[in-house]
Amino acid sequence: MTIQTDPIAGFLNVDKPQDWTSSDVVVKLRSALQLRKRRIKIGHGGTLDPLATGVLPICVGYATRLSEYLLSSDKTYLMSAKLGVATDTYDSEGEITETSDYAGVLRCRFKSIVDGFVGEIDQTPPMFSAIKKDGQPLYKLARQGKSIYRPPRRVNVDSLTLTEWNPPHFSLRIQCGSGFYARSLAHDIGQSLGCGAHMTSLQRERAGEFRIEDAISINALIAEADEDVWSRHLQKPDTVLKMFGAIVLSGDQVSAFRHGHEIPAPHQSELKQEKLVRIYSPNDDFLGLASYEQSVEVLKPTKVFT
Repeated sequence: MTIQTDPIAGFLNVDKPQDWTSSDVVVKLRSALQLRKRRIKIGHGGTLDPLATGVLPICVGYATRLSEYLLSSDKTYLMSAKLGVATDTYDSEGEITETSDYAGVLRCRFKSIVDGFVGEIDQTPPMFSAIKKDGQPLYKLARQGKSIYRPPRRVNVDSLTLTEWNPPHFSLRIQCGSGFYARSLAHDIGQSLGCGAHMTSLQRERAGEFRIEDAISINALIAEADEDVWSRHLQKPDTVLKMFGAIVLSGDQVSAFRHGHEIPAPHQSELKQEKLVRIYSPNDDFLGLASYEQSVEVLKPTKVFT
């Protein structure tokens, strides 16, 4: 598909404040930066709970068509939680469902339990989540007092590092793949220990290429709304595609690619392990993505930006 592009496009690394939904951030920036009247699209690349803060990539312009690569990227979180109290939302915003004595939980036992959640694990999403059942978000059913079966999901946890141990409070730095719920981890640790637990705070420190130390506040962006000064914070659309190889086309191939035509694959030997590749012009302009059809040694345009 060929997509006509706006000169303003890319990703904003926004530091989401607490008590805002991800959609709240999009609505605020769409209005403040006057994007609707200019017909410039905006969206977010991965939901954060209102309780959570930190990295929220915002897609602007044709970069909204690349949000899927943000959603599938690895993440790093700093989660704090509390032992001895379980809640229906698995965090501090929910109703208490049980309380238990945590005094017998020693650091060595806690660490042993936590280590069991590293690797590929099955995780059941919270009932209070945006996952849909028959088109309805689960959290709406949960607010009606309903609970339905949620099939466990296979998620990947690269590492869990204990950064604070001050019972009943503890903190973990989590490196994980997509689809992971930090709230579920807090709840599951509590269940494994037999005393219950819930998440009290969460900061996303990294989402793919976007890191908290480089994030910008919503207020700072709004302060630069005049004359599009804010756009200097945009990172290039291909920032989220670094996991793919890159091919530079010759001058006569650029026009064919831009019109959605298949083209012979250059440097075929370098592409044998590639499924998708980034496509650039001789002037290093990002043109889009192509799939490599190894059987016929051609590049087939999948997303073209002109």
